[in-house]
Amino acid sequence: MKAPYWDTSCVLALYVPEKISTQAAELASLEKGPIHSSAILEFEMTFAVHAKEARGEIPRGSSARVLSKFLTDLQQGRFLLVPMGIDIKARAREMAARTIQAEPPVFLRMLDGIHIATALELGSPELITADRKMADAASLLGIKTKLPKKLLTESKKPS
Repeated sequence: MKAPYWDTSCVLALYVPEKISTQAAELASLEKGPIHSSAILEFEMTFAVHAKEARGEIPRGSSARVLSKFLTDLQQGRFLLVPMGIDIKARAREMAARTIQAEPPVFLRMLDGIHIATALELGSPELITADRKMADAASLLGIKTKLPKKLLTESKKPS
């Protein structure tokens, strides 16, 4: 069986405190091999961790430690990062038109599109994400999604 694909939103929750950190850790513990994601994960993690520190969401000075742990895990094979080749670029371009032309349209961010294109090219059966818009686009494109239960519960509450 092919491995699920992980979006940065859930990988980040493995390294910094998030509402979904416990659930992300539980899902990660079920993985039989490395966690699959795009090569852009490394850069998204770097920007996200530094932003969390700047906003005071993690202690000042902790970003280096968090990123060191992530990079160590990466080097030790916890993650399988897929490079963005011509096939993924073509798939992402195709998806951009398809998601915008849907009824209702799904306005997908570029990096989320790259993640979904990568998952499609890998033939991943499921996308693990905490991003509702990304999950909607993935569903539209035929990928099952697994959203953390806390996110699903919170998204059903009236605004």
